Amino acid sequence: LRCPSIVIVMVEILAAIGLGAKELFSYNRESYKFDQDQRLEREMLRLEMQVKRFELFREDVRDLVELTVGRMDVYHLVGALFLEFCVTFFCEGRVQASAPPFILALFLLSNACAFVYLLIAVWLSMHASIASHSFGVRLLTRFVRLPIPSPQQIASLSR
Repeated sequence: LRCPSIVIVMVEILAAIGLGAKELFSYNRESYKFDQDQRLEREMLRLEMQVKRFELFREDVRDLVELTVGRMDVYHLVGALFLEFCVTFFCEGRVQASAPPFILALFLLSNACAFVYLLIAVWLSMHASIASHSFGVRLLTRFVRLPIPSPQQIASLSR
């Protein structure tokens, strides 16, 4: 009789140790899993917010470049129209034959100066438009790139 009671006591002790070990293992497991899920969500949110932030930077760069390019295109169009008026004045806009020669000279000189000034304005507006566009592309490709996580950052998320 004595042997079976020792076996029963030993089984109960082992069951208690097993139950205690299970409770000890699962005591903090729920909190640990909750913390890991929260950490993963926090890191994912941080990466998403960083991407959104850089998308806003990229949108700002595009808006500024478009503003400059649009304005230069308007200057280019207006300068080209005025340049056409100068050419028309040279070809068809004649001063009366009875006008003194110095009036004709002043007319041709001012028209030539306007032609040169407008030609330079059209050329510089075209150059500014191209330079602004290329600078915007350089900004977008070199300095305001989207932050893509590295393999090390992705691996650290799965820990």
